[in-house]
Amino acid sequence: MVILGEAVEHWCRSCRGPLYATSSPAVPAGWDWEIDHQQPGDCANGHLMPLTGTATVPEDLPNAPRVLLVLGT
Repeated sequence: MVILGEAVEHWCRSCRGPLYATSSPAVPAGWDWEIDHQQPGDCANGHLMPLTGTATVPEDLPNAPRVLLVLGT
């Protein structure tokens, strides 16, 4: 995923599996996000997924600190 010119990878804090993220512009500002596991499976954070909402960056979504492990350049 590319956010504001940076390559960012999101991983699950619980199972350490890779996550996908999709977004679309939201009005008046920010992005509508959906983040979930790339592959289904057992995960202690499964009840929090998909992570959805409107925010400038995924890290600002509700429950993001509990779910996202962010690796970037």
